[in-house]
Order: sequence, then structure tokens, then C-alpha cells
Amino acid sequence: MISKSSNTKIKSVWLKIVSLICVGGALAACTATKGSVSNPILRKFQWFSYIEGGDFRDTCGAGATDQYRLIYNAIHTEQVRIYNISTAPSTLHTRVISRLDLRGFKFNTLAGLLDPWRGQTIDIKLSTSELTGLVQDLEDAGVFAKPNVGEELSSKGFFWTIAACHEGQYHFTGFAWPSEAWAKLNFSDRLFRLDLIDVPINLPRKTVTMRQLSKTKFSGLTPDQEYHLKVGENGLVGFRSLF
Repeated sequence: MISKSSNTKIKSVWLKIVSLICVGGALAACTATKGSVSNPILRKFQWFSYIEGGDFRDTCGAGATDQYRLIYNAIHTEQVRIYNISTAPSTLHTRVISRLDLRGFKFNTLAGLLDPWRGQTIDIKLSTSELTGLVQDLEDAGVFAKPNVGEELSSKGFFWTIAACHEGQYHFTGFAWPSEAWAKLNFSDRLFRLDLIDVPINLPRKTVTMRQLSKTKFSGLTPDQEYHLKVGENGLVGFRSLF
């Protein structure tokens, strides 16, 4: 149970964050920018573009550096694991955003206000075999072929999205749990072995979404940052705001 003092503290923090939003006129931009995921405010505005790889899709072409972004959504409000793979140099940048725990955080600076929402990060160097294995796993999953068009991805569920600039071509696809395609994915096991952040993997389980509830007469629940996405021919289609 959150105490009254903790509640007041959290409200105070959010009031200051809202002030930052009002000052930052550039936040209205929808296209993801480099580093936007590390800023919780920008992340909120640019999340869908970030999922698609909007910060590199327009520059992906002949001579572009290969890069891959894999996102594991394990109920958006519980855990999101983000894996950015670069090939020059060969590195894996991992970020885990999970349930907030404000204990131990000090909000003495402006930058520090956002720290609890940034998530935990770590960078590791990939060996040639590790990088080759990951790319091969993506190819085996069909990431570089026809996208999994029509696949529905709910923030209240479990899914993978993959955006890639591979050999000069942009690719995007996604896989929801449970599905036959999900059961055949190999890259997840390899990534989880390389994931050194000490936050347990939130494993798939059955959940109920507002879309499912709308089919019944029950309407006692309210969306909690719920959104629904769909894989299109060249990125996401049919998404709606986090707000």
C-alpha cells in the first residue's frame, strides 16, 4: 500500500514533469529521434514510431549500416524489454522498463525527476558468432521476407516487434503470443541469454484486454495505457494513442 506521503511525492514529481512537457514545444513531433526512448516524456509521444524504427527507416538504403530493434512487450505496464543491435561496432544495447519502484531515488535535480521511468540499461560487445547467430535467427523467423501482415498486438498481452535495416532494406514485423509463429522463434532465447539486466523475464500468460471486454456487457474496468497495434505491409497500422 502506498502511503499518503509517497502519494504526495509522486504527484509532486508528475506536476514537475508536466511542466517540462509544457516547456518542450518540440515534443509534439511524432517521429522517433535518437535517444527518445531514454526520455520518458519523448518516449510517450514517439513510442509507436520508435517501435517501427522511425529513427532509421527513412535513412535505410544502399550503404546504410545494418541495425535491428527488437521489442518484447510483456504487458506494457509491467515490463518492456528493448534490444538494439548495431553492427558497426557489433554491440547489443538492452533496456528494461518495468514497474516503478521509487525507493532509493532522489529527486534533487531536474534530470533526476525522470530517472525512475528511464529503465535499466546495459551495453555489451557481440562476438562475430553471436551477431551472425542473431541475424540468422531473424532470417529463420521470416523477418527479412514478407511481414506478418494482420497480426494484432495488444499492450495488455505479450508480443515481439522487429524493425530492421538489413542489407539496405527496411523491414518490420511482429509476433503475438500465443501463435504457431511465436512457438518457432529462436531469437528470443538467444537474446535472453545475452540479457544481463537483473530483472526476471516476464513470461507469457493469459490476459484480458479492453477489446475482449467490449464483446461482453461488463464495463467495470478502464484502460491502463492500453493500445492495440497491427502489423502492416510496411510498418504499423491501426494504432491508437497511449492517452
